Formats: sequence, C-alpha cells, structure tokens
Amino acid sequence: MRFKNVIPLLLALLGALLPPLARAQQPGVAALSLRATYGDRGGDIPGDLVWRIYGVQGSDISLVASSDQARPSFVLPFGRYVVHVSHGLAASMRELDVGGTGAVSTIPLNAGALTVTGHLGVTDRPIPPDRQKLQLFIATANNSEGRLVTDSLRPGSKLALPEGTYHLVSTYSGSNSVVRTDVKIETAKITEASVNHRAATMTLKLVRETGGVAIAGVQWTVETPGGDIVAEAVGAFPTVEIAEGSYPVTARLNDREFKGTMKVEGGQNRDFELVLE
Repeated sequence: MRFKNVIPLLLALLGALLPPLARAQQPGVAALSLRATYGDRGGDIPGDLVWRIYGVQGSDISLVASSDQARPSFVLPFGRYVVHVSHGLAASMRELDVGGTGAVSTIPLNAGALTVTGHLGVTDRPIPPDRQKLQLFIATANNSEGRLVTDSLRPGSKLALPEGTYHLVSTYSGSNSVVRTDVKIETAKITEASVNHRAATMTLKLVRETGGVAIAGVQWTVETPGGDIVAEAVGAFPTVEIAEGSYPVTARLNDREFKGTMKVEGGQNRDFELVLE
C-alpha cells in the first residue's frame, strides 16, 4: 500500500519539473523594436520604410525577417543581427545584439524627398507625365552626369533620397528639348523642382498651294543648323516634338527635294508647310 501511494507523488513531481526542463532546452528569445528618424534629432519617418533583419553566425549572414511597418517589432532568438532599413533610395544599417529583455533601436536616416513637375513654354500648361522623362545623377570629377541614380522618377511623384546635391535631366517626349539643373536634397524636407521646356509639336505638310491638302508619301528630315538630324518621318502630316529654335527641313517626293526653314516657339503647336514649286 505504501509503494502504491508513492507512485502518484512521483508522477506529480515529474509533471511539475517537466515544463521548466523543456523550457530550459529551448533557445532564449526576445523582442527587437525599431524606429527610423530623419537624422539624429528629427522626428519619426512615418512610412515608405522597408526593414530587413539579417542573422549573423560567424561569417554567415542570412535574412531572417522583414517588415514594411513604420515601427516594427520582431521576436528573435538571442544572437547577433544586422538591421537594414531603406526609405526610397536612402538606406542605413546597424549591427546589434538581441538578448536578455530584448532591444530597442532607433536608426537615423539623412533623407529628404524630391518631386518634379514640368511645363511647356512660358505657359502654366503641365506636361503629361508620360511625355516627360526624368533622370537623376550624382556628379563625378569633371562630369555632372557621372553616375546615374535613377531614371524611374515620375513627374508629380515623390522620391525619398539621401541628403545631397543631384543633377536632374528632363527630356520632353523623346525630343531634343532637354533641361538640366541641380537640385539639393535636405534631411526631412521635400524639394520641389519645376522644369520649363521651351518646345512645341509641329505638324509637317507638303502642299501644292498654301493651306492646301497635304501630299502623301513624303519623306521628311529635320536638322539643326549644324547639320545634325533631329527628326525623320514619312507621311502626309507627321508630327515632331521639338525644342524652340530654327531648323532646316527637307521634304523628299519622287526623287525631288523641297527645302525650308521651320521656326519653333515654345508652347506654340502649329503646322509647318512646304509648297511645291
């Protein structure tokens, strides 16, 4: 009877000991809480953040977690980690230890933002976003367009960038109208750049008389005064997007050539006629 009474006591004792033993065999975990700020003394960056957490074991580094929240929190095993955060094209990283009661880390980013709009001529008429190409460069020695930063910036959109000076190149609708300017990005500020293209859309026509019907099958060449080809086209009334200026124009029809000078004024879309003689 006494032996039978001991068995329940032993089972109860083992039941009480097993959970702590099981917990002791599990690796320690703790929380890692993160936030990003504009510089060392700026406010929190509220969004457009991508966090990546890499585990470090000796010389091996592997991605273990990620988040796009503004202030994420991760539960991680004790250990060494590299935290990488990106905000648009700005980024920073930090190596830290997670252990004990966890870790809280604030990572500063010296980042601002750029937004670009475009207008035609001296008017306030905006350029449609799909007709303006933007490129952003960082200057190198003796070259303002030394290193391309991005060519995917869209007019009217906002792009986060590291603090610094950049060279902006705007091209209107694939034409020869190109505007270049420098823009300065400051931490926690939005730089608004406005680009004015002095360009127009010209419609080319070869006619038998002024104001007459355009003749089909004409081959067109538009050149600079120095002889560089600006545009080539075929048809009765092709259109060309072109910067302000004067251009020699040649129309070819049935082995004959007809020449003239086309004057372009920014923002003034119009027809250019050559008359058969």
